[in-house]
Amino acid sequence: MNNSIKKQIIDTVELLWSFKWYISVYLLFFLIMFAEYLNPPTADDKIFHAEVTSQNWLYTNQEVYIGSLRQGLIAIILLFLVGASNMRNHPMLSKIIFLLPLFGLVIGLIIGIFQ
Repeated sequence: MNNSIKKQIIDTVELLWSFKWYISVYLLFFLIMFAEYLNPPTADDKIFHAEVTSQNWLYTNQEVYIGSLRQGLIAIILLFLVGASNMRNHPMLSKIIFLLPLFGLVIGLIIGIFQ
């Protein structure tokens, strides 16, 4: 039994190591978002009343901002679990899931440029 547990742990670490670049991009995005959650703008910050962000519901007030970050973190964790559970049987799907934050960033930049 002890050897089977060691073998399972070694297999899991090897599987995770084969996805190290995808997981590191995902982890970096998660850490940036978590740092933003821990250090939100103050309630009287100018960003909540700026004309540039007036169309974005995220900047309505501090409570909405923190709540949306909390929901985003939960979604990121759940997507990571979906990607991790598919690594063995569907590696291409896992790679796409791990790169979703990067795809979202690129799409957001493209939309921002052409608006």
